[in-house]
Amino acid sequence: MPLRTCLAVVILPMLLLAPAFSAQAGKYEFRVTGVRKSDVLNIRERVDEQANISEAKILGRIPANGTGVLGSGASLMVGPTRWFEVRYKDTRGWVNGRYLEPVSPELGREFESNLFCAGTEPFWSLKVEDNVAEVRQPDAAPELYTVAVREPFQRRADALALQLVSDAGPEISALVQHMQWCSDGMSDLDYAFEVRVIGLGGGERPLRGCCSLLR
Repeated sequence: MPLRTCLAVVILPMLLLAPAFSAQAGKYEFRVTGVRKSDVLNIRERVDEQANISEAKILGRIPANGTGVLGSGASLMVGPTRWFEVRYKDTRGWVNGRYLEPVSPELGREFESNLFCAGTEPFWSLKVEDNVAEVRQPDAAPELYTVAVREPFQRRADALALQLVSDAGPEISALVQHMQWCSDGMSDLDYAFEVRVIGLGGGERPLRGCCSLLR
């Protein structure tokens, strides 16, 4: 049996049935907490070291009662503190997670977002924007695919099934799952979503990677 078929027959059925995606705000939409009313929460450029936090450029500010802070699912431990990559209105950057509170403990609209996934051995990346997906691999031109299937896997709110098709090559199947945490093997970032892909470059060996939300 081809490994691509095995993904559906063996790996995917390991997930139990659960409710379909919620239409509500979810785990990676935040509100600000613990900030004095007279103060703001700074959105900074990426901070890599505890000693350099105050030197990181401030890209924007969120009021103390701010809501609608959208996380990508990417985060980074800086000393004892986890920083989250977020978008607030038109500003993207990094925020001290100490001052963020999820709107919900469960996923909501997260999988309605566009996605960027990547992995190593070999390096590859997959960007899904609406009904179009772009695949990149070393020493090859970017390949465009149509998203033929994009739906909750077995009605789970924490798993997304993707099927990508192209006239120029074999189909690609992917299973994106929420987890804590996924390491991409390339950086010190943690990601809230893991992906298993079959069919990249025509290969039948399952590839593992991590995903972030393009919000």
